[in-house]
Amino acid sequence: MERSAIVIGAGLAGLTAADRLVAASWDVTVLEARDRVGGRTWSDRAANGARIERGAEWVEEAQHELIALCARFGIELVRAGMSYHDRRPIGGPPVPQEAIVRGRAAVRDLLAELGDGAADLSVADALARLDVTDGVRTAFRARIECTAGTPATGLAATHLSMLAEAPDDADSLRIGAGSDAPARALAEHLGARVRLGEPVTALDIDPDGVRCTTAVGTYAAARIVLAVPLALLGDAPFADALPAPVRDAAAGFGVAQAAKLFVPLTGDVDPQAHLDAHRDYWVWTANEGDAGLRPILAGFAGSMPMLERLEVDAGPATWVERIGEMLPDLPLDLAAAGVQTWHDDPYARGVYSCVPPGSRPDGDALRRAHGPLVLAGEHTDDVWSGYMEGAIRSGVRAAHLVDPALPPPGPAAH
Repeated sequence: MERSAIVIGAGLAGLTAADRLVAASWDVTVLEARDRVGGRTWSDRAANGARIERGAEWVEEAQHELIALCARFGIELVRAGMSYHDRRPIGGPPVPQEAIVRGRAAVRDLLAELGDGAADLSVADALARLDVTDGVRTAFRARIECTAGTPATGLAATHLSMLAEAPDDADSLRIGAGSDAPARALAEHLGARVRLGEPVTALDIDPDGVRCTTAVGTYAAARIVLAVPLALLGDAPFADALPAPVRDAAAGFGVAQAAKLFVPLTGDVDPQAHLDAHRDYWVWTANEGDAGLRPILAGFAGSMPMLERLEVDAGPATWVERIGEMLPDLPLDLAAAGVQTWHDDPYARGVYSCVPPGSRPDGDALRRAHGPLVLAGEHTDDVWSGYMEGAIRSGVRAAHLVDPALPPPGPAAH
């Protein structure tokens, strides 16, 4: 039992940790509540057969761990023919692209001026200080609220870094076989060590080891990697098993809410991306690498107030109607539209973590070992939280904490 570990969660974080530990000859069991692996990466098919991503989707050039994992399993990365960062504002005052570029430079200057104080200021207050046009300010607010899944008043100004660091021109990457392909490849490699459909009902952690109970049985091991979403850490059976520093650190983060939309296309359009500056959603059409246009209009809406405004719990109808008003020339198969939400998923209850102004959560408490316990998940990464890269880096870090002979994640860069 000395070199044994239980990993709770078969998303990218948990599977990465398990893979590293197995390679170092640890006896590992992965417990997953769902009937699939991948967690918040989940690839599916639309009514017309086109691939859709119900969860994470985009790959950045600087996401070295994710790119290396794809290369290891021969998973191709493909170009989208458009930029994840370049979302042309619609529904508000006209905003030339040159004004967006100048606005990003103004954000960089403001963040440099604020320094550590950006953590205490809200995005809304920071945007009010920018010397930009109302159109740019409105577009930036919508961009941040959409992506961070939280109203601008509830986000620390540090979230503006997504604007400051955005490239002015890019052809974005996606995973050709679907964003859950790396998780599926890891799970296949791990084989029978991955137990699906086993939600944890009881968890006991003490200095001598851990005991974990599911509907199937009880598992015991020397160490445990807890790789579940942030929102679940405050619930049974996890909350009572966590040390106070972990509970306090987790409580300092917020949980973002978002929804995704999928509408089959009935004709060809160019790859493009648009941001509704008043409803905090963006939509895009994109290529599938050399295969050409993927026949889907996809959308992403952020923050619970906007999900309620778009009535996503009732389905895609209201959202699609708003898109039709903004972009009336798109050839959409409205009857085949679908929507994905995460706030009502009991094993996620949100899309990823965010940081409220003034909370200054102790992220280091989530990135160190607490006796037999180590945490993993995008919310524990200090650079790529909210991304697939952050989940993978956290799994690498967790394996290193369990077995210091294993390497930690390499330096992260945006």
